[in-house]
Amino acid sequence: MEHIWKKRNEDGQIEGVKFIRPAEPSRIEKLEDGKLQVFWQIEGTEHTDTFDTVLYATGRVPSIDDMGLENVGIKRDRVGKIVVNEADQTSVPNIFAVGDVASGRIELTPSAIQAGKLLAKRLFGNSTVLMDYHLIPTTVFTPIEYGACGLGEEDAIAKYGEENIEIYHSYFKPLEYFIPERPDNQCYCKLICLIPENYKVVGFHYLGPHAAEITQGYALAIKMGATKDDFDDVVGIHPSSSEEFTTLDITKRSGLKAERDGC
Repeated sequence: MEHIWKKRNEDGQIEGVKFIRPAEPSRIEKLEDGKLQVFWQIEGTEHTDTFDTVLYATGRVPSIDDMGLENVGIKRDRVGKIVVNEADQTSVPNIFAVGDVASGRIELTPSAIQAGKLLAKRLFGNSTVLMDYHLIPTTVFTPIEYGACGLGEEDAIAKYGEENIEIYHSYFKPLEYFIPERPDNQCYCKLICLIPENYKVVGFHYLGPHAAEITQGYALAIKMGATKDDFDDVVGIHPSSSEEFTTLDITKRSGLKAERDGC
């Protein structure tokens, strides 16, 4: 299925990026003019197109092949990561692994640091506290930054059922976009709420400037079980981008447009 992400440039022209999903790349051939002919499979049918540039983003694999883990019987998954339990324990009871090298763990430096600290306390400080991998905030530092905490929309619906999820969202234009006259509705915020649990926020998403600073603060509230009413009760700081989360009143279910016509 092809998806087009569109926006208007400064000249008012539509531009965008085409996403082709699901697709499995099979090969790339360089043409005489320097362009790249890309081939991919969709449900067994081959497709092809020509591109100027191809960016590979194939993920990461652990660099632990020369550690001799097989000599002591440590199990690894299909990509070579170390299989661990909830206490970071490997298949060998007295050997532990934390961070990106551990199978199924989120690949973020702060989560690895936190997991390491908690493991040290359990091993040497009589602690029983395990690492909580739920509701870890993160940010993608793209030109328009993206911050998130908790479940995505599709994952929330799959986990709880569409009838139990309410999604509040809004496009907006930050104050700092007005002086350079950047287009309206380039930024976006969304709260995913669980209706049966008093509209508890289970997903937080923000697209705009200073995403890390905004997401970090709200992550604490979400970890503490904040509801939509809690967000509504907060008096926003004006003018700021963060205050958008205190005034969300349009739901996806309503069918009303989330774009803004003015400031």
